[in-house]
Amino acid sequence: MSISQLPLVIQTSYAELLDQLRIAAISEFPTGSTFRKRKISGRDYWYVQEPTAPAGRPPERYIGADTPERRGLIETAQRAKADADARRAIRRSLTGAGLPEPDSLTGSIIEALVEAGTFRLRGVIVGTIAFQTYSGLLGVRLPGAAIRTGDLDLAQDYGVSVSLDDALDTSLLDVLQSVDPGFRPVPGITNPNIAATYARPGGYRIDVLTTNRGADRDDPVRLPSLKSDAVPLRYLDFLLKDTVEAAVLTRFGALVNVPSPERYAAHKLIVSVLRRVAGPSAIKSDKDIVQASLLMEALIMQRREDELAAALGEAADRGASWRQHLISASANLSDQLREFVLSIVRETDRTAAH
Repeated sequence: MSISQLPLVIQTSYAELLDQLRIAAISEFPTGSTFRKRKISGRDYWYVQEPTAPAGRPPERYIGADTPERRGLIETAQRAKADADARRAIRRSLTGAGLPEPDSLTGSIIEALVEAGTFRLRGVIVGTIAFQTYSGLLGVRLPGAAIRTGDLDLAQDYGVSVSLDDALDTSLLDVLQSVDPGFRPVPGITNPNIAATYARPGGYRIDVLTTNRGADRDDPVRLPSLKSDAVPLRYLDFLLKDTVEAAVLTRFGALVNVPSPERYAAHKLIVSVLRRVAGPSAIKSDKDIVQASLLMEALIMQRREDELAAALGEAADRGASWRQHLISASANLSDQLREFVLSIVRETDRTAAH
């Protein structure tokens, strides 16, 4: 499989769609909403208070960390509303240029998650749906075989979920059933009242995942801000440490959070080894390697190898088992990419020895 660079006009259009979606995310709050900052653990975060309604004054809603970009977006949002028709026109030009778009069911689900506030609450799309967004983010055309999927993986850092002073208005299951009433929770093995997976007839699944930094555990945990249970996974904290905003090419475009592409690539190398050891997941392991390879090539093509090296270096610095996973995974890469990974591991070994 090979990748190619997108024309500059398409890269510019994708950046414009992202800007439009960021403005729209703030503009959705009604006229008269009050934006204010809160200081939490020494950092400033923005919240919004909507006007009093007949049912009373709504609770404050979390928007995100205080950054110059977010302050600018709030100022812009208070002046004007984003043009949905313009976003749709941009989306059409992007899909016409070959950027991947989700199937209609996935697109509807993502739009419902956006409307419910899932990504405002720092939910993160991981897996192949996230991989699809890297075409626009990196300005490259990715092979279609690497971006096909039949499910959606949604993640949230456990620490974030319990610390946010905000939550979905309804359960995550209610959000999914607003798209398709056929969605049902898949009962857990140890407790039928706990479910971290939702499925509909036909096999479409949504898995909810979260971080696990302690001892390995199989039982799901509760994510209070998303009002869902989630499966805790080791290594997921590395993936979710740095996330970026991306546009999924739904009808009008949807603003979501995805892992940074360099972390996604490094994480896929790690989990490809774990899946291959597990046996039945060998097919997914092959897909992990394909996606990691394509992202590494794209990052290098776009002169972002320093970011890739930093992510791989952090992974290698997390311990001998991480370094061994990277070494094992590198055997399935091209000569150039294998040497790139091994050079990072060797440098980390030298640093650790001293």
